Amino acid sequence: GPELELPLVQNKQLVYLSERVIKPFYYKKSQQAIIFLQKKIKTPMMRIHKVEGSLFLWIWFKDLSIHSKELYKRLKKKKKKIVSGHYFFPGLTQDWKHTKECIRLNYAQDRDIIERGIDILAAEINALYKTDKKQG
Repeated sequence: GPELELPLVQNKQLVYLSERVIKPFYYKKSQQAIIFLQKKIKTPMMRIHKVEGSLFLWIWFKDLSIHSKELYKRLKKKKKKIVSGHYFFPGLTQDWKHTKECIRLNYAQDRDIIERGIDILAAEINALYKTDKKQG
């Protein structure tokens, strides 16, 4: 790997490729995933963190009635994997509800795969918030 990249670093093509090819490619994917999420998830309680160049979205479901780890387990049974956000708050000493309401969603797959995955996520989230309304 490093030997293949060395010429690209030396002639600065790696910077060009990163800024002009790779970054726009994944930015477009992130925007498509956001459009799917906004179209399919019916709760106003969803917040999407600003996209800053990674291959995943941070999504916060305010007042989510289950722990994001439980959401992961439910989605995994339906062949949809996310990452529970609670893993990304190491060293936090106080109990903060927000840590249990966030997920990380990868958007690097093909468009159709991302849309199917978001369909699965949306069905679960929409059902959770619909149930919460009935109980509340």
